[in-house]
Amino acid sequence: MRLPVIETERLLLRIYKPEELETVYKMLSDKDVTRFYPPGFRITREDVLSSLPRRIKRWRERGFAHLGVFEKENENLIGYCGLQFFDNTPEVEIYYGFFKDFWGKGFATEAAKAMLRFGFEETSLDKIVAGTHPDNIASQKVLTNIGLNKHEVLRRFYNIDSVYFSIFREDYQTDASKYDLIYTEIDD
Repeated sequence: MRLPVIETERLLLRIYKPEELETVYKMLSDKDVTRFYPPGFRITREDVLSSLPRRIKRWRERGFAHLGVFEKENENLIGYCGLQFFDNTPEVEIYYGFFKDFWGKGFATEAAKAMLRFGFEETSLDKIVAGTHPDNIASQKVLTNIGLNKHEVLRRFYNIDSVYFSIFREDYQTDASKYDLIYTEIDD
């Protein structure tokens, strides 16, 4: 199975190694990190620690999914970024989350910009969307910064009235940001 590794100026986006899943659980257990998640969100340690085969299966079936986000200099796991089907629709959403120590430093914008580029250049996606809680102003800024257009009407996703964003392939433009993509082989 071939999986992407994306390198940006400061980050590596790649699939998790099994030993990193404990850190993923720690991130998803942080109430500040999951503050704007859908009502009733719950994650167990066992769910996260056993999630690698499911993650790889999504890549195999769809050609896109979720990657861990790591600081390039030391491969410290700081967040995640990915593409997935949007709340039982045919639309594909971009999504991300980071440990709070890494908020406000441009990492979400850098990772999301790379994932958006991957979505348009490496898959057959014609449109990428996103939805955020109306109070999640930081996430709305990220989506605007990477080129998504904010719609004025709220839409209901994941049981939340959400601010809806979208961008079509024909409106997407790459910039000069560092973006190196390689594929690695893994046994699955």
